[in-house]
Amino acid sequence: MQIIPRTTSLHTGRLVLAPADPLQAVDQATIIAALHRLDLLGAQRGDAAASAFAAGPALGALIGFTGCAVQFDGEGPAAAVGPWLRIPPSSEAPRLLWGRNTRPPRCPACSAPLRSWRARLPVAAAGDVAPASCDPASCNAVQPLRCDACETTSPALRWRWGRHGGAARSLVLIEEVFPGEGTPLPALVKALDALGAGPWVFFYIQD
Repeated sequence: MQIIPRTTSLHTGRLVLAPADPLQAVDQATIIAALHRLDLLGAQRGDAAASAFAAGPALGALIGFTGCAVQFDGEGPAAAVGPWLRIPPSSEAPRLLWGRNTRPPRCPACSAPLRSWRARLPVAAAGDVAPASCDPASCNAVQPLRCDACETTSPALRWRWGRHGGAARSLVLIEEVFPGEGTPLPALVKALDALGAGPWVFFYIQD
């Protein structure tokens, strides 16, 4: 008898929103309050410590979806399927977020890609967001990376990760969004930009 090994389903992906300057941060409660005012957050999922929420009724007005990225019921986002949101506490230092979809970052000086970047980080572990305490095992955003082309050395957070990774202290995570199939619309971008940490950017991560 042949035994077929079980395989775990691959993570669809998450849309990550964060301040463009990875050194800037916004208090978690401030972000949650702002997203509640926008009706982007619905009912809380799990205990309060998880800071996870079902998508609110304004999801479709604040995030532009393409393809099959989201399912709606008759009156708004379904609570059990489709995107949901998580707002972790802001960390003391920038956290580097990357996943299986992350491409080689480009040098901030000459734009050459660094193909061996994973091996050069102190901890090569993608996936869940690092804790707010941000010990050396999770805060590899400050790890220096040396360019093979021009020999410039810069912290990982200064390298150009495009839409496939990035560094941040404050985060809004929209789960179950395939890369490229969800984009923040102007009303959401304007609200985040007004929180005091400067302009925000977005990218996608697949665990």
